[in-house]
Amino acid sequence: MSILLEQVNWPVILLQQDSVDLLLVESSLDWSEQTDMLGVLKGSYIIDDTGNSYLINEDLPTRFQLASPQVSLEQLRSSVQQYASQNGHCCTSKLTINTIEQLFEVVAFIEQN
Repeated sequence: MSILLEQVNWPVILLQQDSVDLLLVESSLDWSEQTDMLGVLKGSYIIDDTGNSYLINEDLPTRFQLASPQVSLEQLRSSVQQYASQNGHCCTSKLTINTIEQLFEVVAFIEQN
């Protein structure tokens, strides 16, 4: 199932392929501004604020493919722990993320600090 950029539930978190970096993007209007500098995103995922994950299968994405299987909360927790560690936060193994809302809160906190 293909979905257009404007149809995604915003905000989203970008999980870049072959990187521990995460990027919180607040709206479709911010998408190109925040992702143009990242280069090719094909093979990366976005997670929307409802927990749906979408595969980016275009070089310059304007539409996404619903991921199958979906990215699990456990995979997201691991990605956030790696991202937090890369950004100088200690004790990331104790980082608890049990909901999508917590995922977005933690990524926003890391980006602000």
